[in-house]
Amino acid sequence: MPITMELNEEQYSCQGQEFKSIMAALADHPLAAKLFPDLSAEAVKQRFLSYDGVRSFQSDAMYRACQFLIQSTFTDFSCSGTQYLDGKPTLFISNHRDIVVDSLLLQYQLVSQGLDTSYIVIGANLFEMPLMTQMAKVNKMIGIPRVSGGKAFYNSMMQLSHLLRTLVVQRGQSVWIAQRNGRTKDGIDHTDPALIKMISRSDPDPVRALDSLHIVPLSISYEWEPCAPQKARELVLRAQGPYTKQPGEDTQSILSGLSGHKGHVHLTVCPPLTRDELDQLHGDTDGVAALIDSRIAQGYTIFDNSRLAAALLSGSPIKHSPQLLRFEHYLDEACSRYPLGPEFRQTLLSIYAAPLMQSKK
Repeated sequence: MPITMELNEEQYSCQGQEFKSIMAALADHPLAAKLFPDLSAEAVKQRFLSYDGVRSFQSDAMYRACQFLIQSTFTDFSCSGTQYLDGKPTLFISNHRDIVVDSLLLQYQLVSQGLDTSYIVIGANLFEMPLMTQMAKVNKMIGIPRVSGGKAFYNSMMQLSHLLRTLVVQRGQSVWIAQRNGRTKDGIDHTDPALIKMISRSDPDPVRALDSLHIVPLSISYEWEPCAPQKARELVLRAQGPYTKQPGEDTQSILSGLSGHKGHVHLTVCPPLTRDELDQLHGDTDGVAALIDSRIAQGYTIFDNSRLAAALLSGSPIKHSPQLLRFEHYLDEACSRYPLGPEFRQTLLSIYAAPLMQSKK
């Protein structure tokens, strides 16, 4: 099982026989052979069994997995603001476009700079696949159960607040968390003030609580969002009436996000929130959320697809170009796959246009 909010030493670090058992299971998975194509099956197994802990596994096998992902599904990956990855225990608050890839790219960049990876806060409902459960355990993923409102929800949030403070402040570990519950579906990156309220309660002084977590916003930008058509489909269906996720839908989103073409992907490590900024806001949750939103919007890379989508939505004249032809082909293919009428096309365009609109605010 992934780490849960009931933090104890066993959950905090996957070690011993449990770690070795997971390594043996992962070594037998077909993906392992793809990471080490020059090794025999027995050599691959021995390599996995030679890892002495999570860090050695992540710095070798997972780093290779990220390289494979980038080489096979990206045209380019770039990262700016790397000076803010200084090894200081940090709470990374990120915009959230893809279930797995968003946090994976931060881990890749951290390892590239010789730094330890972060813990990853992710919804426990996403561990439908046995492989995901194993990968979560050896990639420091913290599974947060979905809890309805009321006292149970409040207690759950307080547990998470305490967990984040324990990891970052007391144990000197960094943590990645999305800026809101679930992925951005409509393309608008918005930090939920409830998240800020939750983490500010880890200390009696909310400003001190936020400052001690050393908050660094992350802004990740995809030229092509592999799951954008699925997101548009869900938004259209939700607008038509109650929407219920089908079994395996999250798993399919994970697989689509990993295997789909992404084009150029850019990760911006934004400037940390300073004590002066937090003092000026007096710990106001809406103000802090808006500050994070501003950092993320400033760090977002606007690709041609966003400009083309905005122009198509507004009816502005567009000069014919290979980029336009490619984008129109993408729209036609998506509309053919999900025949939901003109609302689907408009929604898909809105997803791509949203970052441009947000950057102009």
